[in-house]
Amino acid sequence: MNTQHKGTQVMKTSGKALFVFTGLFFVSLSSSAATLKTLSWQEGSDQLALRVVVDDKTTFSTSELQGGQRLRVTLENTQLPNKPLNIGSNGIVKSVAPFASDDGRSVNIDIMVSEPGTLEVNRQKNVYLLVIKPVNTPSTPDTSGAQDQTTPNPVSSGDTPKGSAPNTLKGIKFDTLSGGRVQIKLNMSRQPAEPGSFSINKPARIALDFFDTRSGFGSKTIPVELGAVETISAIESQGRTRIVLNLLAPVGYKTKIEPDGLTIVIDGSTGQPNQTAQKTGTVNFAKPTSDGSHTLEGVDFRRGPKGEGKVIVNLSDDDAGIDIKEQSGEIIIDLLNTNLPDKLERRLDVVDFATPVRTIDTFRHKNNTRLIIQASGRFDHLAYQSGNVLTIEVKPFGKEEEEKRKADEFGYYGETLSLNFQNIEVRAALRVIADFTGLNFVTSDTVKGTLTLRLKDVPWDQALDIILSAKGLAKRAKGNVIWVAPAEEIAEKEKIALKASKAVADLEPLVSELIRINYAKASDIADLLQSVKSILPTDAGGNNLTSISVDSFETVSNSLLSPRGNVTVDIRTNSLLVQDTRAQIRAVKKLIAQLDRPVEQVMIETRIVEASDDFSRSIGARFGITNRNRSLNVPGSPGTNAGDAVLTGQLENTEAIYNDDTYLVNGAGLNFDLPSPGVDGDPAGSIAFTLFKIASTHLLALELSALESEGRGKIIATPRLVTANDKEAVIEQGEERIVSIPSATGGADLFTTRIVEAKLRLKVIPHITPDQSVILDVDITKDNFNSPTGPTKDTKMIQTQVLLNNGETVVIGGIYQQTLQKIERKIPLLGDIPILGNFFKKREKLDNKVELLIFLTPRILAQELKTR
Repeated sequence: MNTQHKGTQVMKTSGKALFVFTGLFFVSLSSSAATLKTLSWQEGSDQLALRVVVDDKTTFSTSELQGGQRLRVTLENTQLPNKPLNIGSNGIVKSVAPFASDDGRSVNIDIMVSEPGTLEVNRQKNVYLLVIKPVNTPSTPDTSGAQDQTTPNPVSSGDTPKGSAPNTLKGIKFDTLSGGRVQIKLNMSRQPAEPGSFSINKPARIALDFFDTRSGFGSKTIPVELGAVETISAIESQGRTRIVLNLLAPVGYKTKIEPDGLTIVIDGSTGQPNQTAQKTGTVNFAKPTSDGSHTLEGVDFRRGPKGEGKVIVNLSDDDAGIDIKEQSGEIIIDLLNTNLPDKLERRLDVVDFATPVRTIDTFRHKNNTRLIIQASGRFDHLAYQSGNVLTIEVKPFGKEEEEKRKADEFGYYGETLSLNFQNIEVRAALRVIADFTGLNFVTSDTVKGTLTLRLKDVPWDQALDIILSAKGLAKRAKGNVIWVAPAEEIAEKEKIALKASKAVADLEPLVSELIRINYAKASDIADLLQSVKSILPTDAGGNNLTSISVDSFETVSNSLLSPRGNVTVDIRTNSLLVQDTRAQIRAVKKLIAQLDRPVEQVMIETRIVEASDDFSRSIGARFGITNRNRSLNVPGSPGTNAGDAVLTGQLENTEAIYNDDTYLVNGAGLNFDLPSPGVDGDPAGSIAFTLFKIASTHLLALELSALESEGRGKIIATPRLVTANDKEAVIEQGEERIVSIPSATGGADLFTTRIVEAKLRLKVIPHITPDQSVILDVDITKDNFNSPTGPTKDTKMIQTQVLLNNGETVVIGGIYQQTLQKIERKIPLLGDIPILGNFFKKREKLDNKVELLIFLTPRILAQELKTR
């Protein structure tokens, strides 16, 4: 509540709510900020007075908050001293707290009083004497005689028909009715006309505008605290008087015009008699579970990790009732039926913690304890209780929270309000919108007429559109200023402005400027500046900055230059020579600054792993009977009877000796020849020996051969490359062989030669998305020759597109190949004999495993690395 002491009264709106500020003392401003020097109680005076000393003249204003229990003096263009100012309580004053305003340009002095009070200011040069007086408000006040100062004659607004003399608001009375309703009687000097009205939900308020009416007692706020009504404010401005009912919650109301004034009946919010409604934003956080008294044991403050402020309230138990509400940028916490120790009745200044919370006031309020948290900026609060500890968390609104605010289904964002006017002038209705929004309205002289409105809970911007549409008006907004005029008038003025602008542009002299291009190609930028619109084939592509030939199409000019402008490319210095008007050159330079930027780059790391596991086994046997007519000596043992077995490495080319004669044993003398062929060109191991002698002329020879091979291997290739966004990059490594191929035509050249390549090749095109992910078009090829000298080769290839986060690794492909092979060769019938049949067989076994894995990791290079 603001109390006017001197000067003219001012009515101002800001944000969601309608705030009324009155009572400004205007004193000559100092060229530099004044400094608050001392605060002290005035001694030797029969009145309770606070003495404030500043070092220079300054402007000040006074305000009464919280029903007069907090009195505030604001010293404009003033700063706090370096040393703290401490002053104790005195009489009804519980505490005095000076603190800087949000913008740092003024100092607020809050005086907390134990009962509603008023504040008078007496100034003597640079000394201000603040006199604090208690106020006793009757339960049913009649303010007909409450005129405490001479009210200036109002200037008629001309919004309503005038009588012989302006009507006068003489007094306000209120009383309760059944069902929790409240009746308010506005006593006037004569019967008023139908008032204009509007209501808002956040905060809940009802406003009635009485045109050609003056307030008989100036600016006044009366505490009511009955039903849904909290206070009543009467404000006179520009020949009209506005009655503002501050409510605890949005409720309905009815009005009745009487010969001596107006009667307002406010509905009860709950339907229960004598039950107080809750205000919008009020939270019954905890209902009391007992009627006993509770005690506040401590109030603490902490800063959260994300810049939020945490107010921690310690109670004696967890049974206390708690009400929380938000009003006019303050969070009010009422601890019901809770005692407050004297040492905790204070203010906590927490500005230095860099949170939305600035101060925390704790004081007694009737039978309860009240905490008021003052916050700055846009914020949100959350309250939770654990046992006997109550925590109120206040966090600032960030960009994400602001972006969450969405329009309704009709595309309107504004706060809702209700309007109820009969035959109100359009200019007056626009002034109501201006008062509600705090925007500046400029209305054309041609805006005339009246209209009747009855809108309930509609966004203010929709209400404005309805008013404009009903009267054929249009608006143009620039910043916080809205120009309203008839639609034809706005269109005509804009058309004239465009013609004048075109005429000036046609006469404006041309200038030339050389613009250096740093990262892009100057020719591409020039093509863009001189681009054209046309009907192009659907497959037209390529560089976005490359001009496409459109000679065979019908085109429409879309040049970014003026009709008289031109651009020339200097390839040697990669620069553009632009000739055009100064305004157009500024636009071109602004566009080039957005386009001529370093392209983001991506480093692609690839790991190609090929693992192999080989196993081979080969077993064979061969034997034969040698027939001689005489006994033989086994090789290596002259004179030894051939019946004795002698081992040799193999039967092939084995020599037998008889009577000093040598006889050669070879494959031609073998009956069964199934030896092991070896593995991969490696010969098998073998053992040969004489098994037994059948007769003196027969020798049985046997050879066994076998080979087993096992191997494991791993081949790793790690190609790595860096490329610009949307640019193809290729890296490859390989081997070339020259092979001869028989000629198909014959003739002198029987053979032709050609080159066969086996390469490891990586081709990739990256695309960086706005959320810093990477889309990759990948083409990987891996070739291997099958033999050390042959021309045949194996090829493994992957072509795919993947989406990866920055630095994320993914397996984009894998090939697993296993070869199982078993071969058995044998002599029919003889190879099927148990045990002995193994001498008539040759067996081979092959088990090869090969696995190929490809890992891919894209990394977006940091900007500082690209520009270093």
